[in-house]
Amino acid sequence: MLVCAVCHKGVRKIAYSRHKKGSSGASEWPLRAQIHKRIQRPNLHTYMGMKFCTKCLRMAKASNLKKKAVSKTVTAVTPAA
Repeated sequence: MLVCAVCHKGVRKIAYSRHKKGSSGASEWPLRAQIHKRIQRPNLHTYMGMKFCTKCLRMAKASNLKKKAVSKTVTAVTPAA
């Protein structure tokens, strides 16, 4: 599915106005720009088997790097028996 695993950001339908002007009949604004519905998809990336949006991906990678750095320092500090 197109949903972020952390923030649940997904597909949205938005009203999209084109710059092109078209005729909309004999109303008050005959040359008004037409408004269409379009789908806005999130920018998802697969990381460690899960899908993340761009913002959550940065947070996930940063927390993963911190965990690795802490585990390396703990193994280096403990004396060998």
